[in-house]
Amino acid sequence: MSEHLNAAQLEQLKADLLAHRDRLLERGGVEITQDDQAEPMDNPEKVAGEMARSEQSALTDMDRRQLVEVQFALSRMSDGSYGECEESGDPIPFGRLLAEPTTRYTVEAQEQVEADASRAKAIERDPGGAAY
Repeated sequence: MSEHLNAAQLEQLKADLLAHRDRLLERGGVEITQDDQAEPMDNPEKVAGEMARSEQSALTDMDRRQLVEVQFALSRMSDGSYGECEESGDPIPFGRLLAEPTTRYTVEAQEQVEADASRAKAIERDPGGAAY
């Protein structure tokens, strides 16, 4: 587990993620069982099953994407990589995780990812345009 986060911080973030997951599922008409509330769904089979259930629900595309991000964050908690930036490997500050528990990047890395995506879209729109 990420060493920069203490046990209380991790528990708070996990509770936030589980509550968000439950809200998304309830909004989509997916019935939450007692087992679902107790389990963080940290193994891939359970996540896949939950996603199959959500596909049959009334979840919007945005809700589905958010649900995938929540499930992925819970999975990272289980494997010990939660709170580490996927781009730089740097620790993601607790305040950032508290504000956005599903984030996978530090602010700096997120800005770079967004800039790269923006550049890629510009090139896609005008492949013969100006070189960067």
